[in-house]
Amino acid sequence: MGKASWAPYVKKLLWVIGLIILASICFHFDNQIQQKANEQFNYIPVIWTKLFISLMFGLYLSLILVKRWSVSINSSLLWCVAVPCLLLSISFPVLVTLAAAGHLPDVISSSPVIMELQKIFSTNILGVTAGLTLIISFFGNQKNL
Repeated sequence: MGKASWAPYVKKLLWVIGLIILASICFHFDNQIQQKANEQFNYIPVIWTKLFISLMFGLYLSLILVKRWSVSINSSLLWCVAVPCLLLSISFPVLVTLAAAGHLPDVISSSPVIMELQKIFSTNILGVTAGLTLIISFFGNQKNL
């Protein structure tokens, strides 16, 4: 076997090693923010950290899926999946931040919509999906997506 035949295997192995490193860094960062939040009784940074970490994992997952790194925008994926997921994933941290600052009316803060956003946000799936589809929509214009 030649040197070129091992290249895809090495790239994917390096990607897995990078994933483990990213997971370790994110775990450490999340623990630090969690500890600081427990000391200061301010959990807003925890919510924003969870959003940041889920977006980072989505962006990292997309690295293995993009075949060619030439800009080729898939507008339907961008506007129908990436942007709505990004807006939905950001909406809960923004609403919580506004509520904590006292800038959110009580009608909105006690709304069932906030509770549903919290349920969805707690899974981190919207952040991962937003990060993943954002990169794929810019660099992977495949018609089957």
